[in-house]
Amino acid sequence: MRPSKPTPTQKLRIASMLYATARKVKLAALKRTHPDWPESKLAQELNNRFFLIHD
Repeated sequence: MRPSKPTPTQKLRIASMLYATARKVKLAALKRTHPDWPESKLAQELNNRFFLIHD
């Protein structure tokens, strides 16, 4: 018996959880790489990387 396909709502929830996890992992990597950066700088850099914003 095959498992049922996830509903669109379930797919959206899964995608949202994956996105949140990816941000947590990237934030941890940034903190490890730049322990001297304040939280505001870390948050700005995290957003820049996720939204592909380059200086």
